[in-house]
Amino acid sequence: MFENGTWKNFDISVRLEKHRRAFALQPVIHALDVPVIGYSPTYFLFGSGVSSSYFTDPEFMLQTQLNGAIEHLTRVDDDFIPYFMPWFGTGVLASAFGCDVKLPDTPGNDPGVGAAVVKTPADIARLKIPDPETDGLMPLVLRFIDHAVKKGDLPVGLTDMNSPLSTAAQICGYDNLFIWMYEEPDAVHELMEKVCEAFAMWTRVQKEHAGEAMEVSSGLQGVWSPDAGIWVSDDDLVSVGPKEYEQFVVPYYTKIFGEFGGGSLHYCGKGSHQLDAISKIGDLKVVNNSPMGQFSEFSKLYSKFQGKTMIQVQDIAPADPDAYYKRLFQEIDDPRGMLFINWCIENIAMSITGGSVEITRDPFVTANHVVRAIRGELEKKV
Repeated sequence: MFENGTWKNFDISVRLEKHRRAFALQPVIHALDVPVIGYSPTYFLFGSGVSSSYFTDPEFMLQTQLNGAIEHLTRVDDDFIPYFMPWFGTGVLASAFGCDVKLPDTPGNDPGVGAAVVKTPADIARLKIPDPETDGLMPLVLRFIDHAVKKGDLPVGLTDMNSPLSTAAQICGYDNLFIWMYEEPDAVHELMEKVCEAFAMWTRVQKEHAGEAMEVSSGLQGVWSPDAGIWVSDDDLVSVGPKEYEQFVVPYYTKIFGEFGGGSLHYCGKGSHQLDAISKIGDLKVVNNSPMGQFSEFSKLYSKFQGKTMIQVQDIAPADPDAYYKRLFQEIDDPRGMLFINWCIENIAMSITGGSVEITRDPFVTANHVVRAIRGELEKKV
């Protein structure tokens, strides 16, 4: 991926090896063995002042990310591994099924998904697998991927992989999807089969355009992944019962993860009611959670998966990193197989209880602060 372990004269080799060891659940001997990332600038625009030309001009998106990666590697002492993220919000797959997605026309905003397109269970039978060359935002994403491959020298990853469950909710509307799980289970299975088929196809197409191997990823939510080729951003698992999740989600994710050498599952906040069901997903390589100040909930996740599956802790950078991580690490005994990533945003921080705080700060200074706070707590654990 990086010739001789370098990129633009930056040594990436140590970072790559840390990630490999963490994915392999190797013992932690020193605090610096654990990958810690203070990600900035973020590939999404929320909380930034970046022009909306980001979504219409592939060279502008490429140069924005390229310049950001160089500044990050120059100014931040962490384990960041650069790549190009073709970011178009969380509705790309839904747009290909017919949902309207509006590109922003003002700085600091991301694409948003419009109304559901499936109104009745009968409508599900009429859904067709999208064509990535013509449908929704897919052709635009591929144009940006092709441009980055041709004009750039960063590894190219996948666009946001909003999960099949979350995409199904976008297509049908949340109320309809959850009600139909009880009243129209056959229709929901048909929906999940179609969405998951499209999800896997879309992943393969992107990887083919990017030149990325099926079983690895240049970036799964900002993390280079040597042992998982796909991720699902499954925030809506918090709204579904465990019985329904096991019935309508687990078998489909097992199939998808198997196709790509293993997968990463992300969700935000409280999801402890799903931990048993999540553990039944085949080829699950990573659980990526944003604790958002829900420390006792994170403790349950840690107890369930520690030493069995990689755990990635991903949050918006706290307003008080020292206090936040001092509290979070009370739930951690052994950091083996863990990775920490913080999104360091210019104008938004996270309170210790997970709320949003308006703030003005240098994201690179914040990144270094976050990294020091985490590594300081790691020192106490090894």
